[in-house]
Amino acid sequence: MLALRLRMENGDVTDTTVRVFVESEAGSDVRRVFDETTLELRSERRVSAAYPFPYGFILGTITDDGSAVDCFVLTAERIRSGTIVRAEPVGLLEQIENDEIDHKVLAVPAGESWSVDASLQGTLRAFISDLFRPYADVRVEVGRILGADVAIAFIASRARGE
Repeated sequence: MLALRLRMENGDVTDTTVRVFVESEAGSDVRRVFDETTLELRSERRVSAAYPFPYGFILGTITDDGSAVDCFVLTAERIRSGTIVRAEPVGLLEQIENDEIDHKVLAVPAGESWSVDASLQGTLRAFISDLFRPYADVRVEVGRILGADVAIAFIASRARGE
């Protein structure tokens, strides 16, 4: 199933939503890993920082390393681990781990809005820095937040052909 839905009316994009499977809840320092096909819980472990937002992956996508596209769901609402959320991409956080692209899509639940600004970038940069601090052998660079159009193109380029 294609995760990104595009409907064209007179050449304009009118709907761009994705389905995000939430692995880790906001406020939790537990990293849950689910099988991206069966959605069964595979492992849990404590991490060095609490997630600032629900975090998971976009269903129906695959990256060069074989995993799905990672996604932060920007919301103040509590979304439990194991929940599938329909969301609208609003940005793409540039992230590189040991010279490999590992960008994160930023999305908001359908009907919500979120300010994608320097404050958000600072929150995410601090979280990622804290998260990787215990791993001296991992070099992480966090760059800019690119726009929704770049996020949508990124997701579309990684949609699984099912």
